[in-house]
Order: sequence, then structure tokens, then C-alpha cells
Amino acid sequence: MKLLRRRLTWLYTITTGLILTLALSAFLLLRIEETRQAQLDSFYAAWNALSFRLSSDTVISHSFLAQTEAASQSVIHIEENGIPLLFSGSWLPATDRQVLIGRAKDKAAAQGISSFTAPVSSSSASSTLLTIDGENQDQYYAMVLVLPYRNGIRSLCLLSWRPPVLKTLQKSLLALLVLDLSGILCLFFASWHFVGWSLAPVEESRRQQAEFIAAASHELRSPLAVLRSGTAAILAAPQEKLSLLRTMDAECARMSRLIDDMLLLASTDARTWQIHLQETDMDTLLIETYEAFLPACSEKQISLHLELPKMPLPPILADPQRIRQVLSILLDNALAYTPAGKEIQISAKACKSRDTFRPRQGTHTKTLVLQVKDQGCGIPDKAKSLIFDRFYRADRSRSDKTHFGLGLSIAWELARLHGGSIAVADNPGGGSCFSLTLPLNLPPGNS
Repeated sequence: MKLLRRRLTWLYTITTGLILTLALSAFLLLRIEETRQAQLDSFYAAWNALSFRLSSDTVISHSFLAQTEAASQSVIHIEENGIPLLFSGSWLPATDRQVLIGRAKDKAAAQGISSFTAPVSSSSASSTLLTIDGENQDQYYAMVLVLPYRNGIRSLCLLSWRPPVLKTLQKSLLALLVLDLSGILCLFFASWHFVGWSLAPVEESRRQQAEFIAAASHELRSPLAVLRSGTAAILAAPQEKLSLLRTMDAECARMSRLIDDMLLLASTDARTWQIHLQETDMDTLLIETYEAFLPACSEKQISLHLELPKMPLPPILADPQRIRQVLSILLDNALAYTPAGKEIQISAKACKSRDTFRPRQGTHTKTLVLQVKDQGCGIPDKAKSLIFDRFYRADRSRSDKTHFGLGLSIAWELARLHGGSIAVADNPGGGSCFSLTLPLNLPPGNS
């Protein structure tokens, strides 16, 4: 189970971590695209401002050019009739300015744009957006403009530095990397706890299955051992075969009862077992059950009492054979743990309780409560939540051969199939009180 938990944890971590990494990568690509677009917007803003000044102003101040260069990290070169404007620039790019200007002019000339040649039409002519590589792995956006001015021409060559996007986003990239790694680490711990929580019922089921198999094997081993020893004894001493056969028959009956109980529980687990519902007279059923257990109680010198209300109990829709089986299980347990001279009491009453079948505020349902009280040794509080588990016994040595630890499990399943429940509490006079609650005004379900 630990290996499965580790494998599932790694599977969930890798899957969710990959999704997180892809999401952060998509975010990074979006930031890269936004940064490149911002660089282009800055270049076009400088280009539009310079183009307007070049076409409308007679004099372009050096301060304006310096501010524009500094704001957009640009290289500005203006010529009038082939004569450069005496402007040395406000910053030093990684590659010499004249080299960059020359490369931009060469690329523009390849498109038919020359600072020495007037445009064919009377309007201006400009190159497309150019990409210029410097000598130190630096890159620039560039455009060249030529326009008629008075009796000559003016030209503008603008280059704008393109900082490496990853360098620009270095802090963001580092933050995303830290976020990704910490996110994957958090996902690992979250997956570890989630997988553990998800596998807890599986682990509990596996543990219960192992206990069930161990207990069933232990219970089946005893009658098989008796049968084998009885067979050997008959072969060795044929004159005692009648007594030995009786013992073997009793063990066969005991093993058959155990197998029947196990099959019943298996069918309820598979939801293939059906109950046969009919209108059941509970007064008659309780009296018949009471009379059936009177001889056994008398044999053990235990008093058995039946208390019924003055008014007849309302009939219920139930399987009378299975309700009788539940009562028999409860009485059989009471009989097993009640010492001689004490008493067992059976009682029944119809009452109203908070509606657990249709949980609307303020509604109540009529229920029938059947109780079996004994004056035995009682059940410790820590064991009350365990007694309905299969093969559970307070006596862990399993020395008692009359009970398998399945009776209360069967009773609980039968009560559930009738839409009811079983609870246990301490009897005020000592011992235990088992309460079987069945609905009166709702048809029971098989789920």
C-alpha cells in the first residue's frame, strides 16, 4: 500500500506539475510577446514624432532629439540634401552609431529608399520596418524616411535598441521559476496527503478483509479438526462410533451455520439479497419469539419477561422471518452473557422521533422501537462501536464455540435493509440494552 501511495503521489505530482509548468510557460510567452509589442510601440511613437517634426518644422532642436533618443534608446540621424545634421547623440550604443546608420541605409537602399534621391512622387517615401544586427550581439529596429523639403530633400534614419527580452524579463523569469518549483513541491505534499486520504478506505477494507479471512479460517479450522479426529477415532474404536458421530454431526451443523452466515453477509454486500415484505403483526411476532426462548431461559434459570403496551402495536411492512431473526440474535446474545438468577426483558413501543428518512425541519416520523435488555456483564464503551463488526468478539481467544462474532453484523444488515437501525446502550440495572428501531409510516428500502 505504501508503494502504491508513492507511485500515485508521483503520478499526480508529475501530472499537475506539468500542467502548472505549461500554464506558467504560457504566461511567460504572453509576457515576452507583450514586451516585444511594447518595444515596437515605443519605436513607432518616436518615429511618428520625428516624422511630424521633420515635415513641419524648419528647425529641429538638439534638446528634442536628445530627449527622444534617451526616452526610447534610439539612434537618430537626419540629413538635409545629403548633409548630416550636426547631432552627436545623447547615448552610446554597443555598436558604433555610424556603423548602425550605414547598415540601416544599406537595407533601405535595397528597398529603393536613398537619402540622396528624392521620392518619385511629391509625397514622402519610407522603408518597411528593418531589423539591424550590431557588432556585439545587439539588435535594433530601424526605418528610413525621405521626403521633399523646399527645393531639396530631407531624410531620417531612426534606429531603436531591442534589449534581449529574456534579459528584460530576468526578474519575472526567476520569479516564475521559483513559483513553479515551490508549486510542484506544494503539489507533491498535497498529493501525498490526498492520496493517503483517498487510500484510507481501501487500506481499512484490506485490513478488514485480512481480519475476516483470518477469523473465518480460525472458525472453520476447529470443526474440521473435530471431524478429522472423530473419523480417526471411529476407525480406531468402532464401538464408540455413535457418540463420536453425534459430535461430528454437531460440528457439521456448526460449520453449516457459519457458512450460511457468511453467505448472507456476502449477499448483502453484493446487494443481491432481497427481503420479502408483508404487513406484519408485531404483537404476534413478539409473543412467538418470547415463547420460543422460554425453554432455553428456563434451562439456564434466567427469567424472561415480555412487556407490551396496552394498545396493540401498529402493523409494519416488513419481512417477519428476518425481524424474528434479528430478535433471535439479540436474545441469543443476551442469553449467552446473562448469569443464572438474572433476567432478560423484551419490550416494544411506538413513538415519534426526528425524521431521518425525510430530513425536513420540523418533521417527525413514527417508529417502532423493540428493546432487549439483559443483566449480564455489559459492554465497555470502547467496544460499543466495534460489536457490529464482523467476527468481532470481546474474547479475542475465541474460546466460545457457540458464537462466531457474526450475529450482530447480520442483525445490523437486516435492520438496514428494513430502513431501520440498531443501537446499544448500558442497562440502568446492569448489562446491556439493544434497541431495534423500525419505521412505521414509510416503506422500507433495500438500499
